[in-house]
Amino acid sequence: MSSAAIDVVGCEMPREVVPRAYLADGGVWPAGPLVPGAPPGAHLGQAIAEALKGAMGRQGLGTRELSRLTGSQVAHPTVLTVLQGSRLPSAHTILLLEVALQTQLYPTGLYSELAGG
Repeated sequence: MSSAAIDVVGCEMPREVVPRAYLADGGVWPAGPLVPGAPPGAHLGQAIAEALKGAMGRQGLGTRELSRLTGSQVAHPTVLTVLQGSRLPSAHTILLLEVALQTQLYPTGLYSELAGG
């Protein structure tokens, strides 16, 4: 993620953010850099995708296995779209994934990083 501060005052932010759409040219999702001025939602989606990918990798889980761990409350295509950065997950989806993985996925300090501090 970029360390440059993002000015959200007066910034027009899209209602529906596709995080991967803000990946800089030549970057590899989810670890690659985002374009300058990417909206906060793009940074959020990237951070969640990175955390989810890491947690699944450490536990040796695929999308279907993770879906089963949520009691099928999070469908495997939903897990895939979060990993691919094609949509932002709801807060409820994040919570279900965190409970299933027994790890934090939501980046609690992201606001200060985006504010430049």
